[in-house]
Amino acid sequence: MKNSISVPVGQIKVKHKLPPGFCLDRSANSSTGLKETLVVTNCIEVNNGGKLYYSRRPIDTIVNITFTQSRVPKKVSQQKYLSIVADKMEFKKFLKASSNKKLIYGEKKSESKFFHINFQRVSASKRTEFVRKYFFLVDNKVVVMTILSFQKPRKKTYSLFERLIKKIS
Repeated sequence: MKNSISVPVGQIKVKHKLPPGFCLDRSANSSTGLKETLVVTNCIEVNNGGKLYYSRRPIDTIVNITFTQSRVPKKVSQQKYLSIVADKMEFKKFLKASSNKKLIYGEKKSESKFFHINFQRVSASKRTEFVRKYFFLVDNKVVVMTILSFQKPRKKTYSLFERLIKKIS
């Protein structure tokens, strides 16, 4: 576990520190030719006699950051592209893949560097899940960040990850 991620920009990767209390779980990452998904979970810094390391703590939030190879033409502005995607986004399509989930709330919001959808769903086991999906661009490529919380997340969690988005986009 480490407290930073490497973001692909052109032919290099740029390292960015994650918000406090979150670490990259390298064992859960996945990569194909078309996308790379980084998995971020709750963690804590442990001092073992002067040697610092990161350790898991009970997980209440999982963050998936998927860097795709889908390019947006340079002639289309980031804000225009994101507003078009936001307009066409439908909550029901997110739930089709998991038919045992029921949508109980949903909203969309656009910012200058990203847009996000926010929804709550109930699983077949009657557990409420809080989901926020961010869509933004890095190096003219589409990135999707999903924050899944098993308890009502603090607004601070969202603002910390929104600051990360603004740094890397």
